[in-house]
Amino acid sequence: MKLFILIITSFIFAQEADSSKTDTTAGDSTQFPEVILEKKKTEKLEGENFFFDYKDDLHGLQTQIDSLKRVLRVIERKGAMPSINKELLNLIRIPELKHRVELTNGTIVIGEILEESEKRVIIQTAIGQLAIDKDKVVNIEKESPPVPKVELMSEPLVSVYPDHEEITGIVKNSGKVRADFVRIIAKLWTPETELAASDSAFASGSIQKYTTGVISDTAIEPGATASFTITVPLEESASRVEYRTYDIRWIISQ
Repeated sequence: MKLFILIITSFIFAQEADSSKTDTTAGDSTQFPEVILEKKKTEKLEGENFFFDYKDDLHGLQTQIDSLKRVLRVIERKGAMPSINKELLNLIRIPELKHRVELTNGTIVIGEILEESEKRVIIQTAIGQLAIDKDKVVNIEKESPPVPKVELMSEPLVSVYPDHEEITGIVKNSGKVRADFVRIIAKLWTPETELAASDSAFASGSIQKYTTGVISDTAIEPGATASFTITVPLEESASRVEYRTYDIRWIISQ
């Protein structure tokens, strides 16, 4: 009986405590307001709205990528680089590097000038068109294509025999590209500046195999040297040889 009365009393006190707690919370003016979370969608740039200006477009870049793919297919099919004059130029469409533009900050831009005015110059480069303010341009000049430059390293050694002369020497390619089929021509002159005799010989350079199937050892790479020996037959009039001149000729096949 006492245990039952104790349970009833505890239950009444618990209800009064809950009622008092509820009333106090309802009347408390310092209660924090309800927090509402809002999800704001991030604004994205449209597909064509870039934050920078550019002249080239994605279609042009895709065209260049497709051209390179065609070149790789030709190389894989033939097992060698295609001919530069016929196949390669038809596969790759790149701007001609005709002009060299020097800027005030030291930058050098090489390409083809499409438009030039008092305020700006537009130049087509390998990566697209660039519009450059004219006040940032220091100098504009035509860009020459890289070529070989084969020269004698020193005066050739001349050995004179009764019926011929043997001329030996060394040439060097100080140009930027390879020189193929390098030939040295020797001319022997009389005191009256008359041609007494002449002959030529190819330089002993590096071995190259060309797309035509020809294999030759007369090529000189940039910065490389090669020796030569020219045998010039002598006639009776050639005994009056006063001096000699040399011409060097080559072709560019790469």
